[in-house]
Amino acid sequence: MIEAVRDALASGEAEQARRVLRKNWLRLILESHTRELEQLCLAHPDPHDPHILLIRACCRDLSGDPYGAEFLRGQGLRVASDDFVVCFTDLLLAPDTSTKAVIADRARHALSQCEPEDDYPSALFLLGWTEIRLRRDLPRAIALLRSASDEAQLQSRAETFRLAQSNLAFALTHAGAFTEAEQILDGLPSRELASDWERFEGGLPQSNRGCIAYWRGDFEEAIAQFDSIIVEGSPGTNFEALARLYLVMSLIALNREDRYHNAARLLRGVSTADKHGIPWDTLRRVTTAWLAHAQGQDDQARRIATPTLTRTGAAVAHALLAELYRVLGDPESSARALRLATSAGLPRYALVSTLVTSAALSSVAGRGSQAHEQLDRALAEAIPERILAPFLSGDPVIVDLLNAHAVQGSRHQELLRTILEKRSRLSAQLTGVLTERENEILTFLRTTMTADEIAAHLGIAYPTVKTHIRSIYRKLGVTKRRAAVQAADNLDRGIGRDSAAEAANRQVQGL
Repeated sequence: MIEAVRDALASGEAEQARRVLRKNWLRLILESHTRELEQLCLAHPDPHDPHILLIRACCRDLSGDPYGAEFLRGQGLRVASDDFVVCFTDLLLAPDTSTKAVIADRARHALSQCEPEDDYPSALFLLGWTEIRLRRDLPRAIALLRSASDEAQLQSRAETFRLAQSNLAFALTHAGAFTEAEQILDGLPSRELASDWERFEGGLPQSNRGCIAYWRGDFEEAIAQFDSIIVEGSPGTNFEALARLYLVMSLIALNREDRYHNAARLLRGVSTADKHGIPWDTLRRVTTAWLAHAQGQDDQARRIATPTLTRTGAAVAHALLAELYRVLGDPESSARALRLATSAGLPRYALVSTLVTSAALSSVAGRGSQAHEQLDRALAEAIPERILAPFLSGDPVIVDLLNAHAVQGSRHQELLRTILEKRSRLSAQLTGVLTERENEILTFLRTTMTADEIAAHLGIAYPTVKTHIRSIYRKLGVTKRRAAVQAADNLDRGIGRDSAAEAANRQVQGL
């Protein structure tokens, strides 16, 4: 293809060169020839031809030059909006969700009107790639990418096939079909160097594996996958940025306070503007709010999260936000976030998360029967893909609810037993690791201050203080205030956790 353009240019056949470029530009991008493609555009006798300018705009965007892409696109939009090149360059370059959705609908029509000089296999992939990011119809996105994979394979487009399969794995991961996604990831051919498109997307296979590991409660594996692809200076709008968000949530799940400072810095590298239909600012805010809560900064967490309650189109983020507001002691905001999360179809893992949050809200509100019904539904939804993360929270309400559910009996006893065993291992790993806020509250427990007074002094809600106190008791293996203080002192003297707790409980009981 490249040689065909060069030969046409050398022979003075400008129109033939333009036709070859028009037909093959998208394939050249997908097959990692972005730089050569742009050079061919510049070498064309009419570099200001609208199609040439639009193709260059895509090259600029993939090269990390959004301003150049914007300016060249503006110069090139001098042809009909239903033109094939206009349609598919717009599909790649449109930044916001609403614009991208309109263009995707045009692209569907354009694909049904393909001419011989149009690149159908590459365009089919690009439409599927776009539909994933729009998140408006995941089954359609998955079907488009399956079709793109088949078409690429039939036409011996090895690189397009690999990219279609990789994005199909992402679509399946996003939809909660983890098992099939893993099968596709396992079968992906490896590549020594990242392609232009992979640098543009940013570590898609590792990001997929990390997301699956996170929702299955394998937080250490998730951290390892995400750490392998996060690099300084990334654009903040690709899968590397998604990896940053999930890495921070994994660190919070393991109470990795030693990495919280760096986690905050990583989050600052995530875009605050939407791109390719992904609501980056909402995702970044929810994750940053969780990090603030983990650091004991609940007022800051609320301030960061508040704007996301007026936004739509981020179901998974709103599911996580609902749980955050619940542990912050704000059931009204939690319910509001739940409504946002469930306003459209939820992937299975997010549905499990919302059901666990709903069960905890019902439990706190005294609706015990409803809480256990919601928890049992969550267990049922979790079984097919082994979704465990929502059940592994250290929050005392969820701990008590799971324990009570185990005693009461469940139709899903095997999964419940797996969850309790995993919780036990995770608890052993985290035992004695108090967060910054918990250490602060432990200091006040040494005084005569009540929980109400501690809440007023710290400027946080009373239920939040009670949650922290119960977490302190659980981590120290005690059930009373004086025992918590004594156990902490025993640990400081080098006594092991079990011995420290036992000694503290004896001392408090006067034995």
